[in-house]
Amino acid sequence: MCVGPLEAPDDLLVNPEKYKELIATELIVADEKVHYDGVKRYKDKIESGQDVGTIIVVKHPRKKLYAVLDGHHRYWAQKELGRSKIQCAVVQDFIGILFFFTKEGLLQPTPLFTKYIRIPFEKVKNYLELFLNEPEKLSENRINQNRVRAP
Repeated sequence: MCVGPLEAPDDLLVNPEKYKELIATELIVADEKVHYDGVKRYKDKIESGQDVGTIIVVKHPRKKLYAVLDGHHRYWAQKELGRSKIQCAVVQDFIGILFFFTKEGLLQPTPLFTKYIRIPFEKVKNYLELFLNEPEKLSENRINQNRVRAP
């Protein structure tokens, strides 16, 4: 059961099991940068008969192709187990998804992400821009930063 633009995707994202349908694994693309421990954990659960939840996918607007939105580890676990079809909830309303994610604060980085990723990355970016555009200022900045000031 696809959720289109006239239906709110909030329910699909919160209760995907209500919208599940079987989709062939060869029609699904998923990020390959997953932790194998997570994939193995899901494989073990699936093999023991536990429910691992419905994978949420987004349908390509022009092709019969789906991308995993939520459930990358579960997708790879099922694929490694040789499943030819996987239960998925299909979202077709991209604007609704973005609105839901924004409303829930999912697109806003956490304070720790900002502190340890964004700020250091910004410093590296500024350093590289200075290096590429005004390399002579680089040594001046370094000298000024390393200068010891008397108390």
